[in-house]
Amino acid sequence: MSDSTSLLGEDRIASVLDIPVTLMVVLGEKILPLGKLYAMGRGSIIELDRKVGEPVEIYVNDRLVARGEVQITDEGRLAISMTEIASGGLA
Repeated sequence: MSDSTSLLGEDRIASVLDIPVTLMVVLGEKILPLGKLYAMGRGSIIELDRKVGEPVEIYVNDRLVARGEVQITDEGRLAISMTEIASGGLA
């Protein structure tokens, strides 16, 4: 591969690095009847299918790309420490 071909490839990659994507972190899931959801009020608790400390799923544009652990920053914000990154897809 010549230097000009290599630079062209880098230019192509650089041209898409600023495209915004949607990142979504799934803490867990729960299937319940709409009536039960409708009957819930302030203070109701929905128990999810995961336990504290289990990995969460990280999606980019609705595609599973990684798993990670929930962290809390010094400023008290939620953050995710990536522990597993997809190479061709996670099951």
